[in-house]
Amino acid sequence: MKKISALLLAVVMAFGMAGCSDSGSSDSDNESSAAAVQTESSAADSSEDATATTTTTTTAPSVTESSQAEVADTSTADENKPASGDSNDISAIEPSETSEENLAPIGQWIKTTRYCATDKIYHTIYTRITKVVSKSEDADYVNKAIELNNSVGSDFSKIDESELKIPDDCELCVMEYEVYVPEDFPSDDWGIISPDVNYSASNKGGGGIPSADGASTYIGMGGTTELLTQKKNEYFVGNTYKYVNLFLMVKGYKDYKFTFSSYPEGTTSDSSDDAVTAYISAE
Repeated sequence: MKKISALLLAVVMAFGMAGCSDSGSSDSDNESSAAAVQTESSAADSSEDATATTTTTTTAPSVTESSQAEVADTSTADENKPASGDSNDISAIEPSETSEENLAPIGQWIKTTRYCATDKIYHTIYTRITKVVSKSEDADYVNKAIELNNSVGSDFSKIDESELKIPDDCELCVMEYEVYVPEDFPSDDWGIISPDVNYSASNKGGGGIPSADGASTYIGMGGTTELLTQKKNEYFVGNTYKYVNLFLMVKGYKDYKFTFSSYPEGTTSDSSDDAVTAYISAE
């Protein structure tokens, strides 16, 4: 689980140590700095005190029909849910079908994988981003997401915006995404580990995020932190789970994308397979 310390680290690295660099910084330097502040989710963390998900049911209304302020809504758009074990499902695309020049739209299911504690192999799951909201667009929605996290999480997980030292031209944003776990995903009686996906935001075309005045660049901005929606959850195959993430972005800036990387299905801890990256539009 991504803790609040990860978000604080991202703020310190992006705004304290790295600060704003000249816009001529190399892509490799930018990518290296970004990697230093991106949070990571453990592939084999099978026990957590709290999670950032909400289990959904097949009878719930579409998430796109819910009020923006209803952060803990358990709804999902199940009419587009990928079929269990159906590799030819036309509603889901492969990560390789996306690229910097061909971003998947918000709402598009993407095939990915998740580590399975039962057989210690990566198996197919499906994910899609459903909503991206900045504080300037809907401060009430973002504030309520943080308040809910603080009310159900431990002191270690609580977020105090006043301690983040956010630059004047930046703001907190919230993105929601869903994960569907097929029924043929191996599991135990207790279920499976959290099927969360490590999304991050980054500038289209590479490099850092430009400041509002365009005179400098923020290095390392875009790492996401999971916001809790309830104290504890269990995960079982055949269900769709909703996650809520918090991240920083320059106010009004839209020229960024989301990415996540995953290993091919069947990968084990001893495999040498390369991870594949998916690219998704932020609007």
